[in-house]
Amino acid sequence: MKKALVLLFLAIMTFSFCSKSGKSKESSPAQPPIAMHEVNEPRAAQAAPEPSPLVIASVVLSPETPTVLDDISAAAELADPKAEGTEFRYQWFVNGQQIEELDSERLASTYFRKGAWIYCRAQAFSATEAGEWLNSDTIRVLNSLPTLRLGPVGAVSVPGELRYQAAASDPDNDELTFEILSPQDSGLAMDAKTGRLSWKLYDETINRLGRNIEIRIAVSDGEGEKVMGTITLQFTSTTK
Repeated sequence: MKKALVLLFLAIMTFSFCSKSGKSKESSPAQPPIAMHEVNEPRAAQAAPEPSPLVIASVVLSPETPTVLDDISAAAELADPKAEGTEFRYQWFVNGQQIEELDSERLASTYFRKGAWIYCRAQAFSATEAGEWLNSDTIRVLNSLPTLRLGPVGAVSVPGELRYQAAASDPDNDELTFEILSPQDSGLAMDAKTGRLSWKLYDETINRLGRNIEIRIAVSDGEGEKVMGTITLQFTSTTK
């Protein structure tokens, strides 16, 4: 009987201990996770790349106001004038169209006409690399003045008639107009298109104007200044 009571007591004590142990585990608060921080080591500063020696600072065209009588040249200048072993290649554009066969610094006047818009671009290069292309400013081909040619005049008989041909040409093939600047109102006539001059002379004309008369002639293409010239008449009287 005593032995049975002892076993019952031990069983009750064991059950009580296990119940307390389970409640203690359930009531324990959960521990927050430990945050892991990544530690970055400082990186070494990267060196800036060295600038290319093939950078062009400017491309300049000359003359800046060309006519069809002028060849045009381009001059490229490096940003670093001390760069060695550098050459240039060029591309020319006339009215937006590239002149494919040209790669030098010179554009001959045979490639353009009056009114054309022209620019050039240049590239610096060496044996191992090439730089960026740089454009010049755009320039326009201006009007060319005509050329007036006045030959000598022989002795002119009075009374008589003077016949003389003035000659002129225009590099732009513009239509030309001739005119007499002086003397005016003396019967002197000139064809404005052909430059043909005629003048019926009398003794009264010589008495009024003198025995040496200068005739001033001008020609114009209608776009620029007039080009002027002078012929001198020396008279021989036929009156006895």
